[in-house]
Amino acid sequence: MGACVEYEEQASLHAAGALEGEEATRFRSHLESCAACQAEVASAQEVLGLVTLPPPTAIEARAQEGLGARTLAAWRREQTRRWMGRRALGSLAAVAAVVALMLGPSALERLKAPRAGTTAQVAGAASDDLDAETLAAFEAWAGLDPLDADALAASWDGDDDMMDGDFDDPGEAL
Repeated sequence: MGACVEYEEQASLHAAGALEGEEATRFRSHLESCAACQAEVASAQEVLGLVTLPPPTAIEARAQEGLGARTLAAWRREQTRRWMGRRALGSLAAVAAVVALMLGPSALERLKAPRAGTTAQVAGAASDDLDAETLAAFEAWAGLDPLDADALAASWDGDDDMMDGDFDDPGEAL
C-alpha cells in the first residue's frame, strides 16, 4: 500500500530532506497518524540510502576546495585570450585600412591614366628625348620580324660551322 495520494510527493521530498517550512510541518503532523505514509517514507529513505555517495577522501576534498577558484581563473584566461585575439584582428584591420588609404589614390590614378598604346605613340613621346638617329634605329629594330627568313639571311655573318651538328646538345655546336 502506497502513501496517501495527496502526500506522495511530500513523502519523497521528506525522505530526501528537501521538504522545508510550513509544508514540512504539515507533512510531519500527517506522518504521525498515517502508517501508509510512514512506510512510504521509510522505503524512500532506504532507496536513497543505496545511492548515497561515500564521504569524499582527503584528496577529493582538497581537489574540491579550490575547484571554484581554478574554474574562474581558467574562464578569465579564456576570456583574456579571446579579447587579445579580437584586439589583434582589430589592429590588423586598422593597418589594412591605413595601407588602403595610403595606396588607394595612387592606384586609382594608375587606373585612370591612359595606357601606352601603339609604337607610334611611344615613338612620338620618345622623340622629344631621343635624337633622330636613335629613333631611326629603334624603328628599324621594331620593324624587324625575328622569324623572318629573309631578315635572318641578310644578317647572317656566313659562319656555317654553327649549322653543322646537333642543335639538341649545346656542347656539340660549339
